Amino acid sequence: MAGFASRQFQRVKRLGSKVMREPHYALGRFATVRDVYSTLNGLKDVVVRTTPLRIGDLYKPANSTVEVARSAHVIASRSAAEQVEEMRRHAYSPGPQLDGAALATLQEQARSLPLHVNDKPVGHYTALSESRGKFAIVTVQDSSRLAMIREIAGDAFLYEAASLFLGYRPRQVSSWLFWSLANRLSAEQRRDAAQTIDYHYDVDGFNFLYANFYLLDTTARNGAHALIAGSSRRKRLGHLLGSARLADAEALQTYGRDSERTLEGPAGFGFLEDASCYHKALPPETGDRLMLQLRYQ
Repeated sequence: MAGFASRQFQRVKRLGSKVMREPHYALGRFATVRDVYSTLNGLKDVVVRTTPLRIGDLYKPANSTVEVARSAHVIASRSAAEQVEEMRRHAYSPGPQLDGAALATLQEQARSLPLHVNDKPVGHYTALSESRGKFAIVTVQDSSRLAMIREIAGDAFLYEAASLFLGYRPRQVSSWLFWSLANRLSAEQRRDAAQTIDYHYDVDGFNFLYANFYLLDTTARNGAHALIAGSSRRKRLGHLLGSARLADAEALQTYGRDSERTLEGPAGFGFLEDASCYHKALPPETGDRLMLQLRYQ
């Protein structure tokens, strides 16, 4: 019992230290904090009638503004309210999808534009044949400057969904256009490369919504996204105070095997996600995965 109390004390101590250094990462994991943050920003929206949507690359400062308008490239089969309601229950909601023109443009750009790993250039996709075994993930840098991504990021449907889920008009959106590469890297090598192949939850600020799009046909064999449905607001205290990562066995034991979802879909398939849930990327085996992720805050 003393050992358990000591571990809990150490967890609280580490979290307290995290609060001082990165308050959003430490506090944004708590649903109550996210709710209060949403309420305060919603009240701010009542006073400030217009809020520009700024865009930047993932983990980079938002450096420009995008226009919010209906895009012909984002195809929705349900209302934003219906999808947000489903996401509140299950932490994800399939849809909307991208049209063929968007897919063709983004596929071509992902193959022809320079790729980076940790901000270091590694060449183009077509030239990765000799070095692909070194990398788990390669990123199209400055993707937020691409006209197609800016149009998708400012799409009125996605903006409405983000506003409904967050409880306020999003202030910024981050773009991440990236390849997950099929090769013989071990699980440990993929972890060392910061590829999230283990269940974990994100704390990307005090509140956030992800819109994810597969740009190639994607199955469990080439890097599909997996998640634990309903886990975004149902975490044990120890999981909130400790590491955001959870071993697969513990995740399934905690939430039940029936809660696990593997999201497969054709090129263009999209899904909205509350990334406060436990989720992970399956290591690609038979082919590369190309994905666009937009994070609204």
